[in-house]
Amino acid sequence: MKKHLVTTILLILSPLFFVSCVSTLLQEKAPTFSKDIKYKDPESNFRRVNKSIYPAWKNRDTGNVISLISDCSENNYVSLSQLQLLITDSIEQSKMIKQEQITFQQKPALLNFTEGSLDSQPIEVRSISFKRKNCGYVSSLSGRPKSLERDQKAFNEFNESFTFE
Repeated sequence: MKKHLVTTILLILSPLFFVSCVSTLLQEKAPTFSKDIKYKDPESNFRRVNKSIYPAWKNRDTGNVISLISDCSENNYVSLSQLQLLITDSIEQSKMIKQEQITFQQKPALLNFTEGSLDSQPIEVRSISFKRKNCGYVSSLSGRPKSLERDQKAFNEFNESFTFE
């Protein structure tokens, strides 16, 4: 009787065990930041924000934020516009103001100007998406509308500091 009970319990629970094993195998890898890119931190008014695996800095005077996101994989077939979604998907009621194909460090890139809201507050974002090796990157400057111009020079200098291994 006990053997029969144990066998029945094992038969009932075995599908659950296999499902949990398969779901563990199919889980996406946790995001990591690219080890191939090197950069200089933005100018002194910006302070590092340690709330993410992706580097970000906030200007203590303007409140604007410079950030850098990477998406790396062996088969990186993501387009430049899909990379932009890493930024714009978090913006409520996002509206693309301008999009332009540019050359960034002698490679194709996409420059986006987007407006919308974040936590019911208006926001403006300037972002550049580009690819190197097996990684896609998005560098962005975000803040209150009409305030980004004050930090555009720091954003440009940050982007110009990029080197790749």
